[in-house]
Amino acid sequence: MPPRREIPRPTINLPPITPRPVTVQPVENAIRRGVEAAVKKQLNLPGDLPADVSEIIATASKAAASTSVELAVARAAEEAARDVGRRNVTARFDEKIKVAATSLSHISQSNDVDEVLKRRSELLAKKRASLLAAGFTKEEAMQIVLADIAARAH
Repeated sequence: MPPRREIPRPTINLPPITPRPVTVQPVENAIRRGVEAAVKKQLNLPGDLPADVSEIIATASKAAASTSVELAVARAAEEAARDVGRRNVTARFDEKIKVAATSLSHISQSNDVDEVLKRRSELLAKKRASLLAAGFTKEEAMQIVLADIAARAH
């Protein structure tokens, strides 16, 4: 059996993401609330935060929210690109299935199919008989015949 070949997974290289003034208020508010709670806990600050700290949190939250939105858009774009690729692969596979179905239909309609299959079976039986005559066991002979069939299938 030939060694298994690893197929490299292509990646989509999007340009670097640079924060832009994208504002999605619900995202920004959720981030700000999380940062405020974390800062209060970490600095052990009860009550309202000092104005300077609140301003720093607001600025950081705005930048984080903007980056978060851009990352979400980039992930969605990459997934959409993968979906397009998957559809192309599926379409090509569907085409191959149609060709195979047409080929099998054509073969099955041929008058020679029965004779070809009968002759192939006779040859396999002769091969098995000759292997038995050569001293192979029934199991060994069958394994050799099956290996021959498998090798011809590739």
